[in-house]
Amino acid sequence: MIQISEGTARNGDIELPWIRTGTGSGEPLLLVNGLSSPRVSYEDGLVAEFNNLGFDVVRFDNRDAGRATSTNGGYLLADQADDAIAVIDAVGWNTAHVFGMSMGGMIVQQLGIDHASRLRSITSLMSSTGNPKFGSATKEAQAALLTPSPTEREAWIDQRVATEQIWASPDHWTEAGSRAKSALMFDYGVQPRRTVHQFKAMVKSPRREDALREVHVPTLVMHGTADTLITPPGGVRTAEIMPNATFVALEGMGHDLPEFYWPIIAGHVGDLAGSID
Repeated sequence: MIQISEGTARNGDIELPWIRTGTGSGEPLLLVNGLSSPRVSYEDGLVAEFNNLGFDVVRFDNRDAGRATSTNGGYLLADQADDAIAVIDAVGWNTAHVFGMSMGGMIVQQLGIDHASRLRSITSLMSSTGNPKFGSATKEAQAALLTPSPTEREAWIDQRVATEQIWASPDHWTEAGSRAKSALMFDYGVQPRRTVHQFKAMVKSPRREDALREVHVPTLVMHGTADTLITPPGGVRTAEIMPNATFVALEGMGHDLPEFYWPIIAGHVGDLAGSID
């Protein structure tokens, strides 16, 4: 029977609300969010796909997102990786599979660099190593990314819908679906004024390529072929330099998580976990 429990992890002064969904005895899987996204950005339907494959799933709010602690910035991806370890500790896991999309992919890569002994596997989705030669956004996507978000509800939702369409999966994105998810995220809690701190953490963090060459954790790298925000070479490069990585191209997927891809993505993560002794 699927059970749900919640709590708050702490890393120093940072509080990180988390929610666990699963039987209590499944394979531990931590989902790490992308830029500005609260934990509900990983929708319940995707979590159910993982649960059906035998995973216990934990989602949490990164610092400066959702209901987590708001900061004045000055941190790096390594600090966010430490946050993730604090969540793993709070849940009571010794080790976990970790899954991150976009900025979350960068964080799980950093987990491999700094905390490899705590990881069963790494999945990096629609992300990059930080090398600007691989995976740079198109001009239109970059301009949309750098546009400050409003703080009023309807304006925030309108802007998210408009910008998501620029980099979304072209055959699976709908305005109605995007608007519903945007409302879900805003009503749960967002921190538009704090997104800049997360963005600076990505930009100012050291490039990870040299360190990733020494990460031997079993790794899955997935990337959509239609991603315009972090273009496919970002994922290809990540898999090339990580010694125990497998690359999977997701045909027609952009920089979003439409329902069509949920069983596909979960299936690949399940295959990875099943291949580990």
